[in-house]
Amino acid sequence: MLLTLRYLGESGSKLARVQIELNEEPVPLQRVRLLVAYDGSAFSGFARNLGVTTVAGELETHLKRVLKHEVVITGAGRTDKGVHAWGQVVTFDTFADRLQPERLQRSINSVCGPAIAVRAIDLVDTDFDARFSAKWRRYRYTILTAATPNPFLYRYAWHVTDPISVDAMDEAGHAILGEHDFSSFCRRPPDRHDGTPASLVREVTGLRWERLEGDLLRCEITARAFCHQMVRSIVGTLVDVGRGRLATDQVATILAARDRNAAGDLAPPQGLCLHEVGY
Repeated sequence: MLLTLRYLGESGSKLARVQIELNEEPVPLQRVRLLVAYDGSAFSGFARNLGVTTVAGELETHLKRVLKHEVVITGAGRTDKGVHAWGQVVTFDTFADRLQPERLQRSINSVCGPAIAVRAIDLVDTDFDARFSAKWRRYRYTILTAATPNPFLYRYAWHVTDPISVDAMDEAGHAILGEHDFSSFCRRPPDRHDGTPASLVREVTGLRWERLEGDLLRCEITARAFCHQMVRSIVGTLVDVGRGRLATDQVATILAARDRNAAGDLAPPQGLCLHEVGY
C-alpha cells in the first residue's frame, strides 16, 4: 500500500511519497521542464484562475489526467489575457515511474493543441525553477502600420493607421534602458505582508525597434523581470512618440515622475508575445 502526501506551494509543486511496504524502494521525484508556445486569444491569461480558462489551468488539468496526481506548474512569465508566448518555460514535479517524456509531449499537443503546444520537454535538477532560475526574459511587440486591417494578423498585431517614426521611438527608448523605478509604466501591486510597498525597480538591458517586411514593426525588450503591464505601457508611450504626440525627451520625464497617470495608454494585448527566457 502506498500513502501519497502532497504539498502545493506558491512556486510549484512539492510531492513526497512514503512507502509503507518494507521491501519496496521509494520512487524518486523528477522535475520536468516544458518549452511552451500558445495563442493567448482564447485564454484569460497564463496563471490559473478559478472560473476562467487559462493556459496553466489547461496544462494542469491534462497533466493530472495523464500522471494520475495533482500537478501545480510554475511559469517563467505570467502573461495577461490575450497575450501570446513562443518561449514560455514551465516546470512541475512528478514521480519518475509515471514519466514518459516524448509520450507526454505528444499527449499534451494532441489534447491542448493547436492553441497550446509543447515545443520541447526535458528533465532537470529539482533545484531548477522556471520562474526563479530565469536570468532574463525577452518580449516582442508587433505593430501593423498598413492603411487597412489584415484579417490574418489582427490577433497578433496592433493595427495603427497613423504614420509612425521608428527613429523617434528608438531614440526615446534609450531613456528606458538601465535600472529605474518603473512606477510610471506599471500597475501598482498590493503591498507586501508587512505593509510596505512592493518595489517596481527593474533593469531593462535591451530595447530596440525594427521594421520587418511589409508594414510590420517590432519592438524587442529584454529584462531580468518585468512588472505588471510594463511592456504594454512602455510600447504605448513610445508609439505616442512615434506618432508625434510626445517629444522624444518626454519619456525620461515620464519615467522620473513615478506616476502611472504620466505615461501613455496601454498598447493592446494581442501584439505582445513572450518570445524567450534565458537561464
